[in-house]
Amino acid sequence: MPSVGDSSVLLWVASACIAFLGARTFIEYLRRLHYDGPLRLWRELLLGAMALGAALWSAMIIDIGAQGLAFEIGYHPAKVFGSLAATVVAMVAIVVLATLRPGWMLKLLAVPLAALAGLAVQVAAIWSIGAEPGLAWRAEPLVFALLLLIVGLAFSGRMVVSARRGSRTDRPSRRLMAALVLGACAVAAQELVISAAGLDRQVVSAHARFLPEVVITLVAGAGVPIVLVLLLVDQRTQQRVRASQRARQKRRKPGDAAEAAVDDSVLIAPDAQTPAQR
Repeated sequence: MPSVGDSSVLLWVASACIAFLGARTFIEYLRRLHYDGPLRLWRELLLGAMALGAALWSAMIIDIGAQGLAFEIGYHPAKVFGSLAATVVAMVAIVVLATLRPGWMLKLLAVPLAALAGLAVQVAAIWSIGAEPGLAWRAEPLVFALLLLIVGLAFSGRMVVSARRGSRTDRPSRRLMAALVLGACAVAAQELVISAAGLDRQVVSAHARFLPEVVITLVAGAGVPIVLVLLLVDQRTQQRVRASQRARQKRRKPGDAAEAAVDDSVLIAPDAQTPAQR
């Protein structure tokens, strides 16, 4: 942790890495939900929504600590963790909306809703500090932050849902690019939100004794990235298992067809057999 009043480039880089890691994990789960549907994959639905919501929350917490504010920061436990829980619930509903049916209307509706949820968790992270004499939010940076999140979610989602499974467009490099775009837009949006809040003009945190910054930073900077890495490894492992199963099924089909032909020839009555079959 940097001392009071000193900004930290290392923490900012960690915030950007967490945003990218969360976007990468979310993209992988979104791909599976797009192909197979949320009604069959409740586990993937919950984990994917949790990955995106937790990454946005964690990246914002770390970015606040990287600003080098001139006062000790503390967080209100109910506010900071309540915003995380509310964001995950909202993301679950939005991902269901986006993947429930193959039409484009629901997907177009889900993008601004997801952007609003992402902006809300970033604003709530700053609000949970209890900065005084009080935050004076500026509307213009908030609007630009919302537009950035809409662009990132729309672009990355389009790259995932427009690709047919197994085609040339359904490649890990394409999903990596989608995650980079979404992560970059999330980082830029949180910088705009911090600028809109005017944290540099605050002098004290009303919740400094509730939940110290070092505790919440450990949760956001260590706990969340570890969970995201485990989720990403789990999803990639499942992809390899499914790919090997499909490959085995393709190898079995020619043999099954030959066995079926042999069985049919054996079942033919002797009177109906041709001289060559006799």
